[in-house]
Amino acid sequence: MTDRTDRPIRHRLFVTTRVAVALAIAAAAVAALPAVLAVVLAGAGIGVLIALVVADARRAARASDIRCERTVPVKLSIGVPNPVDVRLVNTSGQRARLSLRETPPVGFSGEREVRLVEVPPHGEVQITFHFTPPRRGGYRFGPVALRCIGGLGLAGWQWQAPLDQDVRVYPDIMAVSRYALLARRGALRELGIRALRRAGEGTEFESLRDYLPGDDYGDIDWKATSRRGTPVTRLYEVERSQVVVLAIDVGRMMTAMAGPLSKLDRAVNAALLLCYLAIEHGDLVGLLVFGRDVVRYVPPRKGQRQFHAILEALYSVEARVEEPDYAGAMAYLTSRLGRRALIVLMTDIVGRGPSERLLKVVGALVPRHLPLVICQRNRLTEVEASASVDDEISAFRVAVAQDLLRDKAEALAILGARGSLILDVHPEELSVAAVNRYLEIKARGRL
Repeated sequence: MTDRTDRPIRHRLFVTTRVAVALAIAAAAVAALPAVLAVVLAGAGIGVLIALVVADARRAARASDIRCERTVPVKLSIGVPNPVDVRLVNTSGQRARLSLRETPPVGFSGEREVRLVEVPPHGEVQITFHFTPPRRGGYRFGPVALRCIGGLGLAGWQWQAPLDQDVRVYPDIMAVSRYALLARRGALRELGIRALRRAGEGTEFESLRDYLPGDDYGDIDWKATSRRGTPVTRLYEVERSQVVVLAIDVGRMMTAMAGPLSKLDRAVNAALLLCYLAIEHGDLVGLLVFGRDVVRYVPPRKGQRQFHAILEALYSVEARVEEPDYAGAMAYLTSRLGRRALIVLMTDIVGRGPSERLLKVVGALVPRHLPLVICQRNRLTEVEASASVDDEISAFRVAVAQDLLRDKAEALAILGARGSLILDVHPEELSVAAVNRYLEIKARGRL
């Protein structure tokens, strides 16, 4: 998405600090001279300085000589540096010495200023800034402030290029792009993603190969073995066209911050990457967003259109200060699923109340569906639980932290015993861990 300006813009003359320094030096030099001589020399010096300033300003390029363009990605990604390009085109026949300052939306982090860039006559220069949005949603970039200074560094012109434009911040699309690129290169291990495909697992026949130690005897193809005279193993690929539903809790516990992003934003980023991967594997992917009520539902479907539908649905999802209704959300979902599905429930549980509500609901999903409950660990609580005890206050904090961790561990253990899959990781590990668990489920034929 590119915005540009080449229409007439009002510009103003400015002088640099060099002029003030020159005046100060001149004043000090003539201070000790007789009054009449000092006045004459001071007047002459000021006249020369003014002439130099005027000459320097004339040599500096003006707003009419510089065309400015800004290019912003159509979809910005939350929590990561996004490239924003500013292109400067010099239409004059003299070299332009410019400084500029970007105006990103409030809250965006990143360097905004370039102190000096030289654009050759009838040439152009492109400058790339990187800005990190703190939240999803709609934002607005402001104008680009420009200054063009003369060769003596005494004076020049300043103006603002009116490049105000609206932008939208989505979940981390750049992570999806990185995954797609590394997948094409066969280098997913750079992201920490393990490729899993094992002989005898899955349901769709793929190919034959020579038997290797450790292969299941049940996977030996006896007809091929008799023809070749050596043992031959059947390979299966993971089944396609299975159903995966991403169920995201937007209740109170997901408002907590996990580093620079909230727990909800971490979950949304992981859900988007998981959505892309499942669609690439030929699965039908759906989305359920819920708090006290069902906020959004996208029925499971295949294809890139479904990925974009889920991306748009996740764009404006916000956490709410309310308790999630697990029972209502799962009842709503299961009434709309006609076949077995992997239900990826992204939530967080703290305390006995939420744990007990979750236990009642998720246990009822088995064996009709396969639930995968994904939670995020709290580093601060883990540090508190292992802290030294020096007084009553520290002892109380340690006890509370240990109780929270114990209650959560017990709830997750019970969920696992009742047939649910569990993933409890630190927030920054969530996306890669969720992808690895999905690949493992597919490779083992669990769904």
